[in-house]
Amino acid sequence: MERARIQIVEDEAVIALNLRNKIEEFGLTVTSMSAVGEDAISAAEKDKPDLVLMDIVLRGKMDGIEAARQIKDRLGIPVIYLTAYSDDKILEKAEITEPFGYLLKPCNSRDLMVTIKMALYKHRMDEYRRKAEEVEKQRQNEKLLIEQARLSAMGEMLRAISHNWRQPLNSLGLIVQDIEDAYKFGELNDAYLSEFVRNSMAEINAMSETLSGYRNMFKPDKQKRPFDIIEAADGVCAFLHGQLRALAIDVKVVSSGTEAVYVSGYLNEFRQVMLNLMFNSMDAIVERRKAQSMAAHDAISSQGNIGSITMEITRKDSMAVLKVTDDGGGVPPLLAGRIFEPYFTTREQGKGVGVGLYVSKVLVETHMGGSLSFENVENGTSFCVLLPETDCADDSCTGQ
Repeated sequence: MERARIQIVEDEAVIALNLRNKIEEFGLTVTSMSAVGEDAISAAEKDKPDLVLMDIVLRGKMDGIEAARQIKDRLGIPVIYLTAYSDDKILEKAEITEPFGYLLKPCNSRDLMVTIKMALYKHRMDEYRRKAEEVEKQRQNEKLLIEQARLSAMGEMLRAISHNWRQPLNSLGLIVQDIEDAYKFGELNDAYLSEFVRNSMAEINAMSETLSGYRNMFKPDKQKRPFDIIEAADGVCAFLHGQLRALAIDVKVVSSGTEAVYVSGYLNEFRQVMLNLMFNSMDAIVERRKAQSMAAHDAISSQGNIGSITMEITRKDSMAVLKVTDDGGGVPPLLAGRIFEPYFTTREQGKGVGVGLYVSKVLVETHMGGSLSFENVENGTSFCVLLPETDCADDSCTGQ
């Protein structure tokens, strides 16, 4: 048996000393001996024993059942009751506190040892089960939050698709409308039809590629593999091009002459992280423009220099570094410590569920073994993703 620490609560000194001698003979430690309920609670809080032997009937106003209840509720320490009575009413009252055993006084050494051993084992198993349930509950909660973030990102992506489709749809509309004029002026011949089909299909293919990119970004990855984060960042920025253009936001991917930086992980999860960071920066820029517009009563002049996002990719000490920096005004200092909390958002009610940054941190730190942090910089924020760099020795490396 492990060297467990036992607290004795017994108001008869002879019995308490006898219990102490027997327990120490087992090789266990007695943390304290108390005769009053209030003293027992204080001792338990101070010593944090593994088990309490509690006499049901104690001196003073508080009986052993109440003392055991408070020790269990406050500290979660298991209790074995000691009693000279087998009265059903007393035992029924004691059962409410869910004791780990009963011992009738006087008890012999064998019964004492077996009861202590079984109580410690049951408590240990209960703790293992509780912790396992907590881990599973946390895993399920994270799974739910990741799914919520994915659905939220899908909504943002649909908005991006609408911006990307706007130009080809306008072009396709002009091409179709030209047929009527071509017919009226006798220009509807084989050459015109060939050009019409070629131009129309070019616009349709562009729209199809947008959908393919959307589908690929949300296609689950089956296994980890190396990929180039520069290529991945370029792809995300290209996909958001229409939306960024509509918002007049300038985005730069800076890699300081580095051709490729490879990490190992789930590419689409990393894309989701980049999308979350990009959407966060885009929203911050839009909100800052609104705030300055209201303050200045001049939307044009107040927005003139706001609207820049930089994705900088570098290497540092065998780590790949991605920094996403914007000029969206930064995070208020009082809120800075909470931005990675689930369901926390600085957006107006109804404009965000507040899971994007939390999920991004989980994906980076739990799934990819990296870290995600942020700091306020001049006029905005900078999010930093650190990931272990990896080699690319075969054709499996890609950012597509």
